[in-house]
Amino acid sequence: MERGKNLVAVIDVGSHETTMRIARLKRGSAPIVLDEVSRTIPIGIDTYTIGKISQVSLDQIIDVLNGFKLKLSEYGVTTLRAVATSAFREAANGLYAIEQIFVRTGLTVEILSDGMDNSYLQIAISEGLPGFLELAQEGCLVLFIGAGLIQLTLYHGGQFINSQSFQLGSLRIRELLGNLERVSPDFNALLTEYISGDLNYYRAFNARQTDYRNLIVIGGSLRYLKYVAKWDLKNGETVATSEFLSLMKRLKTRERRILARLAQIPTEQESLLLPGGIVIEEVLAFTGVEKFHLPALNLIDGILFEMLHTEFRTKYLRDPYQNMEEAAHQLARRYRTDKYHVRHVQKLAVQLFDLTGKIHHLGEKERRYLSLAAILHNIGKYISMVNDGIRTFEIITSTEFTGLSDQEREMVALIACFHNGHIDSGDPMLAKFSDAERIVILKLIAILCIANSLDAGHKQKLEINSARLAGHQLILGVTTNRDATIEIWNFDKHIGLFADLFGYAPVLRIKRTL
Repeated sequence: MERGKNLVAVIDVGSHETTMRIARLKRGSAPIVLDEVSRTIPIGIDTYTIGKISQVSLDQIIDVLNGFKLKLSEYGVTTLRAVATSAFREAANGLYAIEQIFVRTGLTVEILSDGMDNSYLQIAISEGLPGFLELAQEGCLVLFIGAGLIQLTLYHGGQFINSQSFQLGSLRIRELLGNLERVSPDFNALLTEYISGDLNYYRAFNARQTDYRNLIVIGGSLRYLKYVAKWDLKNGETVATSEFLSLMKRLKTRERRILARLAQIPTEQESLLLPGGIVIEEVLAFTGVEKFHLPALNLIDGILFEMLHTEFRTKYLRDPYQNMEEAAHQLARRYRTDKYHVRHVQKLAVQLFDLTGKIHHLGEKERRYLSLAAILHNIGKYISMVNDGIRTFEIITSTEFTGLSDQEREMVALIACFHNGHIDSGDPMLAKFSDAERIVILKLIAILCIANSLDAGHKQKLEINSARLAGHQLILGVTTNRDATIEIWNFDKHIGLFADLFGYAPVLRIKRTL
């Protein structure tokens, strides 16, 4: 048994299975898996039917986690990340369950938001699937099939376009529609009708801009589909659509149980084959691809790659923040914002942030919040020119953002909402945040407010070149080759929050250029 330095473990308390993987992190290499154990505990049945996790299911999870702790001790693992997904996220007693796990096992389990869940899946694919960057450049749809939900993530021309979640996970569908199997004359058709409803909306939404050249399908339970089909796939290999459809014809008959028994698949897993297979079938129908990738990658892979990046400061093949920024630009485009104004305000805001680091004492994470808020600060104008700030807030908080927790998404929404600086620390919309978090939000609003004021006419006249402190003033050196009267007037109206927060009043020193 291998022990020693750089051993880490990840536990995924999933909606259908609880899995632990132990791996060694090594510079210049993908995480090296040393051991993996998994137990089927379909806690999603509780959440998706009665809205909460039962004590019986929770006791089973705690017993399994205590067993995992013994294996962690055997390997001498000291670095552990434990996460939970939709079954805990949607359960009315999800937080209570997490606390009970901590009290009875000593393990801290983090409930991932939809955005963080999907972010780790995208990291797993971009880092673990050979040739992914080329697939994304050509145009690529990623389908994740979980127990509680499915996610569709679209790349086009190498750009991250969007990601959407649907409550069409295999276990959820089985529990919702299982009782109809006994009374429906054609249960397969009923499943297809139910699944295709939401997917048709997605297809219509992306129809104008999308050329589906490649399809990647991932999900923990898909390995059982491979067992039934006897596909011995290496990472990156593909399955022909015709071959998959032939398999589905067999799975839609009583032969499914025979195939599952021959493949030695547990009964609990056999019942999920059909819902998951029909999801793939429907996605294949609207993409029209002749083959698709079925790599053995999942949430745990993404977390391990992140741990590798953190440990050795290695570069991602595709930076996860790139997905966030590209998604923000796509959202801004959807709501018809002035792209030249948005990009200029983003540039000015980030420049001002970088030039005033000794004043605000914020880091890279906060810089990203500011950048995203700058891209999105005008999207509410599509709905209302009068109350655009609150409309901006509503759009952002109701949009899935890959890579952001729910709280981070709300922070970005608040920064964008109050980009005019009309807010104070006692505003009710800040009430849910701690004092430290409120100060961060207000600092970023103050910076964005100044950046936005410098492009009041949406003509991109001014550039920031320098910043220095002089007494109680922050002297900003800017250049312009045009009349900037309206920008100067607007700037003077929007320096109040910055001066109140930092004790330095921003002042412009303008240099005209030819």
